[in-house]
Amino acid sequence: KKPGSAGPKPAAPPAAMAQPWLRPLLCLTCWVALAFACPCCPQCALVNCPCNISAAIPFSQTPLPSMEPSASVAPAATAAPTTTTLLVTTTTTVTAPTAAGPLLSCDLNCFGDAAEPVPLPGGDGSGVPAVTAEACRDFCLQTEGCEAVVYGEQVCYGKKDVKTSKCQPGGGTYSTQVVSNMPRGTCVIMGDPHILTFDDPHGRTGSVTQLNAGDYFLMKSDHLQVHGRFGYSDRFPAEASLTGLAVSGEVMRGNKLVVEYTGEAKGYMGFKAFWNDIPILLTFPGAFVSADNFLQAKFDNIDPDAIHDKARHTIGGDLGSGALPSYLFEVAPELRIYCLLGEQTMNAVIELRKTPGPMAGYCGNFNCLTEDDTLEALEKRGLASPIDRAKSLFSSAPPLPREMRQKRGHTASIKDCSPQVMKEAEESCKHMEVGMRGGCIFDVCASGSERVGAEDAAADALAMEVSEKFGFLAGLGLPRLLDVQVSAQVQWAMGLLMVGLVVGGMAVGWTSRRRGAYSRVSVVEGDEARSLIGGGGSSSCCAADGLGDEEEALLLHTPSCEYEPIVAAA
Repeated sequence: KKPGSAGPKPAAPPAAMAQPWLRPLLCLTCWVALAFACPCCPQCALVNCPCNISAAIPFSQTPLPSMEPSASVAPAATAAPTTTTLLVTTTTTVTAPTAAGPLLSCDLNCFGDAAEPVPLPGGDGSGVPAVTAEACRDFCLQTEGCEAVVYGEQVCYGKKDVKTSKCQPGGGTYSTQVVSNMPRGTCVIMGDPHILTFDDPHGRTGSVTQLNAGDYFLMKSDHLQVHGRFGYSDRFPAEASLTGLAVSGEVMRGNKLVVEYTGEAKGYMGFKAFWNDIPILLTFPGAFVSADNFLQAKFDNIDPDAIHDKARHTIGGDLGSGALPSYLFEVAPELRIYCLLGEQTMNAVIELRKTPGPMAGYCGNFNCLTEDDTLEALEKRGLASPIDRAKSLFSSAPPLPREMRQKRGHTASIKDCSPQVMKEAEESCKHMEVGMRGGCIFDVCASGSERVGAEDAAADALAMEVSEKFGFLAGLGLPRLLDVQVSAQVQWAMGLLMVGLVVGGMAVGWTSRRRGAYSRVSVVEGDEARSLIGGGGSSSCCAADGLGDEEEALLLHTPSCEYEPIVAAA
């Protein structure tokens, strides 16, 4: 360089630095990109994004699974996880496996007693935003203890211990999707007989009816078998009713439970229970616990209403009429069976957690579809006919009395119903849900008794009234007040009723005392006191001077004054 030279000129600043407003614009652009990278939770950091990244990024070429609610059981997806690399300022590589589809998807809204809430990331149990059902399931998969979600209107609710029999219809707006532990369900066998399946436990779409005697598959799976024994009775001589249950399988650890009517006596003492072919519960009331505590059984008066609102059907009287002789079997940890005992037949309520793999039988296949649980569908599966005696779980149990295996007379049908009985049946059953109305009319025609329909209608009407008037309590997730077999919704409804009665009684009592006090007040005028009741003057508040006759004086005269002692006559 020459002396005195200023040297080389400094390099010009980069174009990005020459425009200061570009830096905040670039930052804003980066922030927006991160928000789009986690659309279901824009406030989340990218590395903590609970969304399915591959499904959330619009330029991803990964094929997306269908996000339409599936109405069938689907095995977990076995596709390899998709890895998406995002280039950001920190050069962080995020790997997000594509979530499997739901194990079971149901058009149900399971809230309140139907499922226990599980808080999801960013929420307190009251729901978090989710753009898709898939993103909602991702929230659940990443939350400890979450087994299912209720998704609707882009809001996601975490759930566990789902009981489908207590859920409300989703109406196409809400769906319950199981991602891990399967839900619990209920099958009800009642009357002559009507069977409410796991997928329709309240008979909203009708019931399956089996009228012939024999042993049938109520439930058949690789893990559990439940056989039902049906026979004719004095009340329904040509239409079979449930007379016994037999249960065995892997869920039972190879044990076998049998309960059936043996005909030794009419009523509850004519029923017998067997655990591995050994008689149990020989006295009433009685209890039994197996040596390994696997089975806990009770033979006692139990309120059917505490088990199911249809448990009394045809043999249990009116809803709310109290406890009746019953069996209750609790098989740890996933199975409970209730049997209401009649003169020769019984009603049964089976509660269990859905077993892995396919299920079939008269109790349905527990896939949240009602249309494939019909008698026609059972015939196609080869399960509508009786089980061979040698293959029946009742093979080692006492046989059903001969007269209960033989039909007596013509099997009733609605077509055979006389005009008078049909009129009575329609009148008794008109207030029932459409699905149960046909079964109610059939029961009246088969028995010839209008009372049967009245009992069914009363039970159904009360259950619907409680649901309509106190249904809001279920949505509050209230705890049980007492550890009894009554839902929290009913307990709180009864509690509110009792509080109302107490408050009303106190109000009536307070106003009565006020009226009584005013009726005895005296007005003092000068040196004399005049009773407002009698209108006469007296120096004593208890005097009744000035009244017209002695009888009127006795009627208007108070027995004693508040501040004067009662003096016995000499």
